[in-house]
This record gives sequence, C-alpha cells and structure tokens, in this order.
Amino acid sequence: MLGPMAAPQETVRGDVPLWLTGPVPEPVRDPLPATTDLAIIGGGVAGVAVAHHAVRHGVRVVLLEAGRLAGRASGRNDGQVLLGLGEHLNRLYGQWGRERGRALWAFLADNGDAMAEVVAALGLDCHYHRDGGLRLADGPAEGRELEETSALMREDGIPHRLYGAAELEAVLPLGRGFDGGLYLEGEALFDPARFVRGLAAAARAGGLVLREDTRVASITGELGEFRLDLDDGPLRASIVVHATSALAPDLDRSGFLARTLFPLRAQILTTPPLPAELATRMPPWAMSSNFCYEYFRMHGDRLSLGGMRWSVPGEEGGTRDDGVVNPTITANLLAWLGRHFPDLAPAGAERCWTGILAGTPDGLPLIGELPGRPGELACLGFNGYGMSFAYLAGRSIAEQVAEGRATHPSASLFRPDRFRAAAGA
Repeated sequence: MLGPMAAPQETVRGDVPLWLTGPVPEPVRDPLPATTDLAIIGGGVAGVAVAHHAVRHGVRVVLLEAGRLAGRASGRNDGQVLLGLGEHLNRLYGQWGRERGRALWAFLADNGDAMAEVVAALGLDCHYHRDGGLRLADGPAEGRELEETSALMREDGIPHRLYGAAELEAVLPLGRGFDGGLYLEGEALFDPARFVRGLAAAARAGGLVLREDTRVASITGELGEFRLDLDDGPLRASIVVHATSALAPDLDRSGFLARTLFPLRAQILTTPPLPAELATRMPPWAMSSNFCYEYFRMHGDRLSLGGMRWSVPGEEGGTRDDGVVNPTITANLLAWLGRHFPDLAPAGAERCWTGILAGTPDGLPLIGELPGRPGELACLGFNGYGMSFAYLAGRSIAEQVAEGRATHPSASLFRPDRFRAAAGA
C-alpha cells in the first residue's frame, strides 16, 4: 500500500468541480414572507430534500442558502449513491450487530429506491443511472473480507456477485493488482448538483420559498417563535432545520453540534477526456477499493478518482476550507492510478477539487431534534455519504415536522440524542 509522502508547504488553489462548471445562473431570491412554518438553513441535498418532502405535506417552507444550491459538499462529491456506507457488510455487522446492521443497510437501499423513483417521476435531468457498484480488494486481507461479506449476503438474500482476482479481467479489463471484487446491485451514479437543483425547482413549484445568497446571522427564540436574522431582515419560523453540514455549529446555540460534528476534507481529481478505446472499456459503475478509501467512476469519457486522505498527516481533518487542494494527495492519487490503471495514468489530472464533509463519532448521521432544543432539528453529519442518505433523511425530517414521527423502521438509528453525553445530559 502507498505510504505517506512528505507534505509540501505551498498552498494550491482547487479547480471548479466538474458539476459546477458552466454559466453561473442568477441567484433565486423569492419574496420573503414575515413568517413560515419551517425554515431550513442550507441548500445542499439534505436541505432541499427536507423542503421537497415538507411542501408535499402542506408545510409552509422557506429554504435559506448563503451561497448557491449545491455550492459546497453537494456539488463537490463524486456523484455515487452507495449501499452500506462504503463499508463491506461484514464490518457493518461487526460494528452494529446483525439486526442493526440489516436495518442500516435497509435504510440505504430504500434511499436508493426512493431516489430512483423521484428522478423518474419528476423527469430530473441529472444523468442518473443505476447500474450497480463494484467493491475491489486492494490486497489479500480485503479479498478475504469480500468473501466473508459474500457469504453474509447469500444468507440475507442481498443480490451480488463475487469475483476472484482472475475473473475481474472480464468486467474490469484495464484494472491491475486487485485481489477480487464484489458487484452490488442497486448502487447508482448521477450528477449531484443537477439533482439538487431539479428537486428544488419541483419544490418551488409546490410552494417552497427559496432564497439563495441569503446568510443567516443568528437564531433566537424558541419552538413556535424562532427569529432568524438575515442579511435583509428577520424571518420568524415555528421550526428550524439545520442542514449546513460542517458549518452548522456556527448557528447552534446549544453547542451540541460543535461537540459532536467534526469536519474532514475530501479530494477528487478527473482525467482529461480519454481515448474511446480506453473509455469504453471501463464499466459504468460506482467503484471503490481499499475499504472505499479510494473511489472512482466514469464521467462520460473522463475518469474521476477520489481518496488518499489517509495518506497525509492529520488526514485532512479540522478544516472547512474547500478552496484548496493538497498536492501530496494529488500525487498519491496519481500514483494509485498508475498502479491499478496503468493505461489511464498517462492522461494525468485535468481538474482537482476538494469538498468538506461532516463526521460523527459513530459514523452515522444526525437526523432529528437536537437534544434540549425543541423545534430545532438537524439533517446532517453524513460522514461523506450524503447522497446515500439524504433524500430519505429529508423525508424523515419532514414527517417529524408534519406528523410528529418518522415512519421508516430504521429512523431511530440516527436520532441526535444518542449522543447524550455530548449534549451535556
């Protein structure tokens, strides 16, 4: 496995993510009402998903975004919708036990199903295709874990196919040095920024008030009487949802989110367009190796590759700056590409960017009311798997707002009050 390289001292500005290229549209600034039932802070996939589901429940909703929709993590990821947090199933069961592990897997599978349904129902133009995913073993130890995972999946009726190292050439002819692979049905690829914008447009048609370029300076008041101080005046709301990922602690008066969330920076590069004789030999799947620490996919005739955060001191923790890239990580990603896809490596990197994710101590998101803060809810902390969680998480939040409880059987796994100690309780 590739070891850490010496960290350079220079700062390198990142490129515009692939999803955010092209003309920048004018900000949406719908007329702001004096009051609303629900104020959502954050216009990424989580906030927009909450808004989409809430307006369908007849809730009056205002969504406030300091920049542009999908401008941060939701437009800076790799556009993969995964199962199992990227972890192999044997590890999920080992961490959570079989019953809770199955419940977690079910939530992610149902999120994928629900996303596929809404993309089709709304006709969202987000290049969505659900062809499956391939987990690759970056060494014999991971190969053995894929075999363990396959045995568990057979017992639990999860569709998959296990490939030995020699069998991989048939499905991944350009790959080298992998010790087996596991194909999963149900994983998907899409353009995350187009998905978020399309979902927001549908919600606006249903009554959502959307305000981009609108910063929330502070929140005061309590359940039923919150006041949000904005750049251009106050907004009063009965309920508030925090959906700004690693930025959410700034507006949480309880301090819970500051004690529970931690920021991490992830880095992705894309190649230039590849020759057709190479691009057509790569499968149209979500792909990963090294326990999902490295992840890659095709974007048309380009390959994108992310990961290698583990290869530098500090693992890119503690920062919320997504405007720079780490040259050491770039070099390590290119070295990984040279080792595993030597025919693609000469293309190099055309574009490289970063995005900030919010982690939690147990690796699961915070979906529900903040401890000790009635009427303030969180939909965040997805640990880098927001696209695999957030659409169904948004439905859970909307149900709590409109009906008092989330209906999904696995929703209780994500209650923020599981961290009672961090809440000071």
